[in-house]
Amino acid sequence: MSASSPDPGQDHGILAHRVSAKLAIAALALLLAFAVLVVTHFWQLHEAFQESLTAKVQITAIRMGDALTQRDRPAATAILQSLRGAPEIVAASLFTPDGARLAEYRRDQRASAPQLDAQGKGWTTIQRQPLLENGVIIGHLVVNASLDAMSRRLAWFFGIGLATVSIALGVAWSVFAGLRRKVNEAVSDLRRMAWYDPVTQLPNRNLFMQRLRDAVSAAREGRRGVAVLFIDLDNFKLVNDSLGHEAGDVLLAAVAERLRGLPRVGDSVCRLGGDEFAILLHPCGRGEARAMAERALKAISLPLLVYEQELYVGGSIGIARFPEDGMDATALLRCADTAMYQAKDNGRNNFQFYAADMNLKALQQFAIETSLRRALEREEMLLYYQPLVDVGTRAIVGVEALLRWKSEEFGTFASSDFIAVAEESGLIDQIGHWALTAACRQMREWRDAGLSGLTVSVNLSPRQFHNGDLVQQVRNALTESGLEPGALELEITESVLIKHNMEAIEKLTELADLGVKLAIDDFGTGYSSLSYLKRLPIHRLKIDRSFVRESHIDPDDAAIAAAIIGMAAGLGIEVTAEGVENEEQLAFLKQAGCQIVQGYYFGSPLPAEELAKLVKQVRA
Repeated sequence: MSASSPDPGQDHGILAHRVSAKLAIAALALLLAFAVLVVTHFWQLHEAFQESLTAKVQITAIRMGDALTQRDRPAATAILQSLRGAPEIVAASLFTPDGARLAEYRRDQRASAPQLDAQGKGWTTIQRQPLLENGVIIGHLVVNASLDAMSRRLAWFFGIGLATVSIALGVAWSVFAGLRRKVNEAVSDLRRMAWYDPVTQLPNRNLFMQRLRDAVSAAREGRRGVAVLFIDLDNFKLVNDSLGHEAGDVLLAAVAERLRGLPRVGDSVCRLGGDEFAILLHPCGRGEARAMAERALKAISLPLLVYEQELYVGGSIGIARFPEDGMDATALLRCADTAMYQAKDNGRNNFQFYAADMNLKALQQFAIETSLRRALEREEMLLYYQPLVDVGTRAIVGVEALLRWKSEEFGTFASSDFIAVAEESGLIDQIGHWALTAACRQMREWRDAGLSGLTVSVNLSPRQFHNGDLVQQVRNALTESGLEPGALELEITESVLIKHNMEAIEKLTELADLGVKLAIDDFGTGYSSLSYLKRLPIHRLKIDRSFVRESHIDPDDAAIAAAIIGMAAGLGIEVTAEGVENEEQLAFLKQAGCQIVQGYYFGSPLPAEELAKLVKQVRA
């Protein structure tokens, strides 16, 4: 880690060192205080001992006066024997003024009577008491006392105190060690949160950028190459919106596990965020980067089992190389990101090396997104309407509302040109809500103008469908416009129904209960499952144009289209065929039993005024 990247472990190490130092200082202070306390207690015991000994010697000396004056050895000896009641006194001698020993006392035979000039040794002390009579010294009493009893009391005090201090220090150290262990665990968790992704356990963007900076620095010094592969999963949003975020996390973890085993030792795989991954290769040449991209695409494209649902996702990969495409980590990642978007534009599930001219397209994409955010405020969104025609009578029985964006900066866009940008930027909810409201309002105006018998179809994106307010939005659009619910048809894609969860069933049932009709758009191109057709209140299937385009000349397309029409008829569901462009296609669909068609053969999407004119002309 560089100095510019703070590591919680470093701060923790400094903090632990400081706490340890303070704990050591506290321990030393405690030991010093204990030492002072022991010394103080020693002096207190010693003073008490001296005071007690002095008092006993003085009393004995007073009693000894007559015996000494009369040189009464037996009496003097008897008085000295009274010292046996003082266990600290080991021996004593009574001396006459000329230094002759008159009497002595010994507690046991091992003790020797003290001489007149005796000095204390070790744990013994000598107490001399002159005997006076009328101010004249008539003798001396010399007492030899042992400090053993005092030393035992001091030792007991020292032992108890030392044990108390040791216990206190032990408890303090145990608490500190426990806290340090918990702090270590917390720091480890913080470090993992700071540097690793919790879903995939891969390094996150922060750690990846640090490793990329280190790799670029090393490559610059060693004159070697570095490659960054920017990976974005295709169709991940579809899975996330349809199966839920938990399923999305399971898918991400599975993809991460596959990518983890691809690089060499020393290379890195990380999750940048969302459905984006990156692989850092160093040292690396162009051929090695290409080989890694091919292996990554192969690994990602294998089927995945998520909640007993077999899913297929692809990957779009952008590759940027040092030093050709960028001289620092930020530039390399940005260029790899740009190349990844080029891979998506080239059909997805492929990889592209960065080229300088890609930047211009990226800037244009950014400008489009910025302008799109202001499109509703500027009233640049429009609805065009394509006729839905009855195959038998060729009457216009309804219209499909299709978005157009008439931008002041970029001109007019069909929905296919900007819906992907709207989904990626999160603007699809606002735009979809506006389209629903505007379509209902326009249909009400047509009905008020005498164009009765028409229905309007409005497309719902998976994200819009899973919006918790969708049913209320539909209810509000009908109420505010005054349109009858039966005149509104909502189109959803099969991707919404990948998993037949209760939420989807309940929401579709609520919409059907409003009286709104429900259609499945682009039927047969997604995660088709026939079971939901009998479980959900579906009114219409829309055959995708890919099956209609060559249905009159391709037996396979004809068989698929006829099978869909026959199955729907058996279930009592109406069928609309999209993309009808000639009489041959129409003839086949009519023979197969299709009821409604739409396509350029009957009319391209038109503004509301022109569509109204067309309906009047057909009905005239």
